Amino acid sequence: MVYGEPSLVMAVDKRARVEASVEGEGLSIEALDLGISWNEGQELPKQLAPIKLIADRVLEEGSRPKGLKIKITSELPMSAGMGSSAAVAVAAAMSIGEALGLELSEDEVYELALEAEKLVHVNPSGVDPLISTVGGIVAFRRGEGYVSVEAAVEPIIVVGYTGKPRSTGKMVKKVDRLRREHPEVMAPLFHAGGHLTIEAAEALRIGDLKRLGELMDINHGLLVAIGVSTRKLDKLVYVAKRAGALGAKLTGAGGGGCMIALCADDQAAEKVARAIERGGAKPLRVKMESKGVKLEKVED
Repeated sequence: MVYGEPSLVMAVDKRARVEASVEGEGLSIEALDLGISWNEGQELPKQLAPIKLIADRVLEEGSRPKGLKIKITSELPMSAGMGSSAAVAVAAAMSIGEALGLELSEDEVYELALEAEKLVHVNPSGVDPLISTVGGIVAFRRGEGYVSVEAAVEPIIVVGYTGKPRSTGKMVKKVDRLRREHPEVMAPLFHAGGHLTIEAAEALRIGDLKRLGELMDINHGLLVAIGVSTRKLDKLVYVAKRAGALGAKLTGAGGGGCMIALCADDQAAEKVARAIERGGAKPLRVKMESKGVKLEKVED
């Protein structure tokens, strides 16, 4: 999705979890997967700035406690095109609100997470915090909102993580340069991507996975044309297809991160996962998650 065109996004069954509790002295944040911790009064690590921003905003709305402790874990790879920062931000907003006795609406959670995302991506579209908040599958166009897509069949996806973090900002600048230098060439590519989104949503609605896979293949070709793929991502798309994937494409901003492969069933997904692993990437099998952000009881 670029320059006003719509995108199709699916929430997956891998979660970021944030536990906020009123205890101790001052504000403290611990990101267990990153091995980073911070206490109020210390220099704030860049990775934790979005969470502190959310905490500050929520604290402005409720009575400020003596101490607030925040712990973060995530099943999603960081800087990989899977919306990990947005998932953490959404979970943080919900959890901190709950700890302070505030019942935040989905809209409030989304707005807090979007504000935090601006520290990460400067000018985010808003689709990542949206899908983390509402779950399911949505068609989204920046500035216009979203519509939920009811899929007749649940997609089975294998993610291939290259292990190479990507920079959304760098890719955005690269595409913008090409758009300015070759406007008559690039504009039709963007427009074709928008049409692909509409057709892909219809394919999901009627349960035509073969058609959806073909559209994914076309989409990857468009992404290669606008300069955001890499040799490793192209290789993984190729090996996934050769192993039987119905379709495959890079996901996120490109330049590294992840690709995704659509599979007909669990047996096919297993073959594709093995092929992706042989191709030098970490496979991750995912399915659609119908629920977005939610509160869970923490076991003592």
